[in-house]
Amino acid sequence: MKKLLAVFALASFALSMVACNHPSDQEETSSAPIESSETTSSGEETTSAAPSFVQDELSNSSGLVVKFNKTGAKIESITFAGKKIAENGFTVGRCANRIAAGKFTLNGTDYQLTKNNNGNHLHGGNGKNNSWQGPFATNDWTFVEQTATTIEYKFHSADGDNGYPGNMDMNVKYTLTEAGELNIEYKATCDKDSLCNPTNHLFMTLNGNTSYDNIKLWVNADNYTPLNNQLPTGEISPVEGTQFDYREEKTFDKSKSYDDNYVIKGNKNEFRKAATMIGTSLGVKVDVYSDRAGLQLYKENNGKICLETQQFPDAINHANFLEYGTTIIKANTPFTSKTTYHFSKVA
Repeated sequence: MKKLLAVFALASFALSMVACNHPSDQEETSSAPIESSETTSSGEETTSAAPSFVQDELSNSSGLVVKFNKTGAKIESITFAGKKIAENGFTVGRCANRIAAGKFTLNGTDYQLTKNNNGNHLHGGNGKNNSWQGPFATNDWTFVEQTATTIEYKFHSADGDNGYPGNMDMNVKYTLTEAGELNIEYKATCDKDSLCNPTNHLFMTLNGNTSYDNIKLWVNADNYTPLNNQLPTGEISPVEGTQFDYREEKTFDKSKSYDDNYVIKGNKNEFRKAATMIGTSLGVKVDVYSDRAGLQLYKENNGKICLETQQFPDAINHANFLEYGTTIIKANTPFTSKTTYHFSKVA
């Protein structure tokens, strides 16, 4: 009897081992999200219950598909309802836009930055192959983490990079919501007082083509910062009576050139709507929100329009611009900023 019980126990054990290695269980495991050190940087084990995603891509039921590239922590492309509506949204830094003659004074020390644009400093200086887009845009960022709704990159800018003081570390995190919002969150620290004014240089073609026709624009600004030879004069001037007046939604004036900074209405550092642009042919609208004081309207000669959130160009050299916010980052004090592009379908 004891021998019979022993045989029965051995048989039961063997059957349980076979059940544990059932092919259906192996198939469930293989359907888990992408398994790599990049996607599990938190150290947590992925399981078949976790949401799946395509690497370097965010998409959801909003109809948006956003593809990314670690070079420049870039938005490679945005498609909506199968049509490409934006591309080449590279990250700009340390300091977006122009600084006159590449010079500024901070804490009593004079600094000379790289001159890479008609004798001035543009978009953080020279990037790879002396690109005007700057070092943040043309170098590879380090992949941090991706989930079904977010993707994050980080970048280290060494002390003296293009003349800037301090070692700076910056993270850029993208989040795509079911409401059609693409959120961009910047976080930076520096071990010395320095300058920090990042932006995303997203080129938008909301009609899914390369034509400026049938584009409508509204900008939440009563004033802008006039230029002389592409540099701010230091004045804050009304848009009324100028080509920059988009206080009421109207058809975009494609006959004019634009590379200009608007003074967005609202309190300093307040997160608010900065602009709305509509591609009426395709029926796509983008609402732009930011906690920055400025919005650069840039028209490229290929049907693409940029709405870049920022602090004012050359702000470090115009004391009166401080009323609207600073481009100075204090040593070991975190910098944060957020921009949202909210895409939707209109009739």
